[in-house]
Amino acid sequence: MSLLSIRQLGIEFTGAHGPQRVLHGVDLEVGAGEVVAVVGESGSGKSLTAAAVMGLLPARGCRAWGQVRFDGRELLGLREAEHNTVRGQGIGIVFQNSLSSLDPSFRIGEQMAEGLRYRLGLGRAQAAATAGSWLERVGIREPGRVLRAYPHELSGGMRQRILIAMAVMARPRLLIADEPTTALDPTVQKQILDLLRDLHREDGTAILLITHDFGVVSYLSERVAVLRAGRVVEHGRTADVLRAPDHPYTAALLAAVPQSRAPEPASVSVPAYEAGAPGQGESTVLALRGIGRRFGSAGGGGVGGWLRRGADEVVALQPTDLALRRGEILGLIGESGSGKSTLARLAARLLEPSGGSVLAGGQDVTALHGRALAGFRRDVQFVFQDSGASLNPRRTIGAQIADPLLRLGVARNAAQAQALAAQALEHVGLQAQHLARYPHEFSGGQRQRIGIARALAPRPACVILDEPTSALDVSIQAQVLALLRRLRDELDLTYLFISHDLGVVASFCDRIAVMERGRIVDRFASAALHDPARHAATRRLLDAVLPLPVPLQVPHQVPHQVPLHAPVMQDATAPARQAA
Repeated sequence: MSLLSIRQLGIEFTGAHGPQRVLHGVDLEVGAGEVVAVVGESGSGKSLTAAAVMGLLPARGCRAWGQVRFDGRELLGLREAEHNTVRGQGIGIVFQNSLSSLDPSFRIGEQMAEGLRYRLGLGRAQAAATAGSWLERVGIREPGRVLRAYPHELSGGMRQRILIAMAVMARPRLLIADEPTTALDPTVQKQILDLLRDLHREDGTAILLITHDFGVVSYLSERVAVLRAGRVVEHGRTADVLRAPDHPYTAALLAAVPQSRAPEPASVSVPAYEAGAPGQGESTVLALRGIGRRFGSAGGGGVGGWLRRGADEVVALQPTDLALRRGEILGLIGESGSGKSTLARLAARLLEPSGGSVLAGGQDVTALHGRALAGFRRDVQFVFQDSGASLNPRRTIGAQIADPLLRLGVARNAAQAQALAAQALEHVGLQAQHLARYPHEFSGGQRQRIGIARALAPRPACVILDEPTSALDVSIQAQVLALLRRLRDELDLTYLFISHDLGVVASFCDRIAVMERGRIVDRFASAALHDPARHAATRRLLDAVLPLPVPLQVPHQVPHQVPLHAPVMQDATAPARQAA
């Protein structure tokens, strides 16, 4: 008998525009001790299916029907108290949005200990010790420091590892992992997947894996189901589906996977870029000179803290030089907590440096304040990694894109601001009608596209993108990267592009810089990524990249024949955050 059985699951939302059916008779089985992956575009219904299993669908304006059975028990229609008897040791879940899934008011140790005391009945001291051991198991250095930290003091990758530890430490019979490695670098991603595999093998934990990463699907799952616009269009053994997909939509998704392979032995080697001044004919748009950052919090994390100095000081970024050349795409890679996000926020003046300067147009912008900063704010825009936390849940998407255009002087009036906002949404594959909706009405991937649209709307000179495609499925990722590349060429934009996906970085960026423990340790042209002379930190990242699915002979016309857009639908993460 299946541990989890979903039969003809349908979900419908009722809003201002009437009822909208978003799941259409989904069938899915997960056997005891089995690993099943669910893939599909953002908005295809993956997270909604998980929310139905966990009893996290909205209480109002939502109707669900069909069957969702766990160990023979029907879950649809259960009251909250009844669902709580299933959650935890029965079914655990790892949410996609790490920042909004953790309570900002409590330290990490308090949040982890609460779950252990409630689910397993552990005492205070035993719960604290168990929490620390699980942090070590998911690869977090200095667990004692992290247990004392608040969520905002940690990098996205560290927060995601904490969520995974919180979900698995109760040793559930079924673990729902909703994009569990999205925010993780290759080394930590593989470590987490190996941890999930160990839990599967040692404890017999069944796993329902929701992901858009086909490398993760290939590495961990035994079966895979493909969702498109609320319907299962293909399912079967993972190896069979990846090797020879039956449905053209699956083939189109696989064809969109970016690949980073070592060059053929006969290819001409590309010399590495030096850290010096730009070459002849090039100008510098943004330059960091000796920029550094120390955090004095007792938690000590910052957004990438790693090195402790004294009682309360953590060095997140050592004094660093970096130049962005006009029109280039500079990729920044490194393990979670290596200082990438700290460097990016310093470059955008979202953090004040502890030392050094940020130069734009030859002017030291670290000395600017108030209205004098307006020009810099317009010319240097930022796309945040956490799409949910970077959008105001109480304001419409239109207001959040249009209002900055008025403040920065890009638009003369509200009508022009709305028109530019609509144009920005259409650039990233959404529609003008979505301006009137709120963030919770979009999937995580769709919110990320909104963040990109908001940054591009003022037509800046430089855009800093902190994991801009981490929440996107491969088809939308390919479209967004193509859009960013086209806008770079048309508008002479410059990008600082932070990513954990080496395939994306190698195919999209002109140059690459590698960070380790708060400093840049390697710089080179992207074509030289696989050069054997690369720094040890670079080699570790490359060695941890998951093997790609079996290469396919996909007809060239397939991606163009099959529309890859899924309709906008309600997002399950809003109620999920409240229940978490």
